[in-house]
Amino acid sequence: MEFLAATKDEEDGTKGWVFIYDAAQIEKTDDDRGGFTTGRCTDNNKMKIVAKVPSSPNAFGHSWSEDGTLLASVCDEGVRIYDATDGYKPVRELEKVAPDVQGRAGGVRAMRFSPKNNFLVTYEKWDPLYPENVHVWGLTGKRAGERIKSMTLKGYTSGALPVELMVWTFDESQCLELEPGRGIIVHDGNLEDFEDDEDDDERVVPEANAANFMVAPAAQKGGCYVACYTPQASMVARVSVYHLSKPSKLVMELNLPNKVKDCGLLWNFDGTAMLVNASSDVDETGSSYFGSTYLYWLKPESKAKTEVCGAKDGHVQDLAWSPTTNEFMVIVGFQPAHINLYSGATGKLEKALGQNKRNTIKWNPFGKFAAIGGFGTLSGDMDFYDRSENVTLASFRAALTVDCAWFADGRHFLSATVAPRMNEGNQVVIYKYDGEQLCHIEFKPSVIEGRHEDTGAGARTKTQAFLFAARWRPGGNDKHEDRAASPPRNGEKRPKGLPQASAPGTGGYAAGASQAYRPRGAGGDSGSVAAMMRGEIAVPDAPKGELTEGQKGGWESKPVAPPLEEWEIRKMEKEAKKLQEQKEKEAKEAEKQALRDLEQGEKDTKKKLKELKKQLEEMEALKEKDWDELTEEDEAILEGEIELRDQIAQLEKK
Repeated sequence: MEFLAATKDEEDGTKGWVFIYDAAQIEKTDDDRGGFTTGRCTDNNKMKIVAKVPSSPNAFGHSWSEDGTLLASVCDEGVRIYDATDGYKPVRELEKVAPDVQGRAGGVRAMRFSPKNNFLVTYEKWDPLYPENVHVWGLTGKRAGERIKSMTLKGYTSGALPVELMVWTFDESQCLELEPGRGIIVHDGNLEDFEDDEDDDERVVPEANAANFMVAPAAQKGGCYVACYTPQASMVARVSVYHLSKPSKLVMELNLPNKVKDCGLLWNFDGTAMLVNASSDVDETGSSYFGSTYLYWLKPESKAKTEVCGAKDGHVQDLAWSPTTNEFMVIVGFQPAHINLYSGATGKLEKALGQNKRNTIKWNPFGKFAAIGGFGTLSGDMDFYDRSENVTLASFRAALTVDCAWFADGRHFLSATVAPRMNEGNQVVIYKYDGEQLCHIEFKPSVIEGRHEDTGAGARTKTQAFLFAARWRPGGNDKHEDRAASPPRNGEKRPKGLPQASAPGTGGYAAGASQAYRPRGAGGDSGSVAAMMRGEIAVPDAPKGELTEGQKGGWESKPVAPPLEEWEIRKMEKEAKKLQEQKEKEAKEAEKQALRDLEQGEKDTKKKLKELKKQLEEMEALKEKDWDELTEEDEAILEGEIELRDQIAQLEKK
């Protein structure tokens, strides 16, 4: 049960470190000395530190291999790779390619292992003087330590990657390279003679303007599917699907709504279906300040596609495929949001799990349990849901959670409060699947300094950001069994389904609903102000309304609206200003359109008048003929002379 924590030096914060802890080795201790650097927890426990490896001062860049045998971490020189199976001994060091330029600190900021650990792709900070900032390195055989290929990811500085330029299939038989302006080039997985692939159009997915792509995690019909997202330009944004057995042949495509700005692609576990989550900054319904989302289900084999959620359904808070079963869960709508389970075979609703203030879904590796939480702007309430039995195992509050994940055994859950989202109160808490807290370790300096310091140019707020990432060591799924949940304590009956949203004061449960087991230390058993401030328990409901004569008699209450916060006032003023500007813009556009219509009308009148006068001239020419030369057709034309002259007169008056 090892996990890493990317931190800073506890004393002065000038050095970066990656600590490897083992949550399976926790023992009680009376020694209250030390902090996270010694593995000391807040609950008189001490966790074993397996290793401590250096990182960059800003704690950027680290990556586990998929099987958890290797760990790559950024260092001042570039990247250092450690063998996790041999006490984290360093096995290879790769130097950064671009030097620091004119005081701009460069270096590696992110990296990715290939599925079989034969290659490592490093992403350095982009600099216009050294545009090639993505490099592919060999890790095995004769090419170990060799830089095989370099590419450009323009504008990348640090943090999450906007797109991965080099991606391998699950078995490393093929490697896909995104080349802007051309498409996705399909190389052999060993990257030998890859220059020849670039000249073969049959090995190119012809999506020249693709901004992102996603390879299916398993093969179907002798190869993997790959989905490409092309942003809106002269045409609306779209998602296209190809099969790697014939990369140049389109399998199916989906045109997205107008004004879509971003799109997420997510395949199911066996690569037979995928979800497309498109988002727009504009909400055409006018009901959301945060834009709108559109969720689609696609099945390439039958070319079937279905809209799962549209703009009218509200914002898609989160979605996740089950890792073992062809089904997916979606949280959608305004809070309290709807939590629904859908069939991955049809894209249709399978089970409505209810409504609650939640925005995060995390399946365990076996697809048996799911953690469903409400983080970010929500209070941090979380439920552990047993999909196999349709019951809630536990409900508790994991306040200030920024990142979270299940361990490979599917029975332990890590919750982390990390920077830069939270620059204070950094911590890691590990829970068992029944909600019981296993350990709690805080990441804070040994000496708490003042909140502000005077730099000579004014006061500057100090932060206590000491934890930047926390990740379980992956792999080992085959070493763990998918076990059912143990029976509840004291013969208690677990509630069916998920807890439902309710009126304030009912603890988050609908009236009459049985409550899930709440473990010791997870909140709810203390009424102290400190516990309320930490988010461990809900603030008690304050009396609402002012007494009236009727209320004094016990039969009436008059609600009083709470005073607006300053940010609410600013928001309303901003929206009013935006609405006024929109109205002015529409008025100007209407005026311009009226002028255009008038000009067009004048052009049409002149054109019609010219045609009628030409007909009149043709009539005058007919009159020059002798009466015996006129045909019946000529006589019919001359009979319309009076009507023609009336039309000309009417048009000349305009």
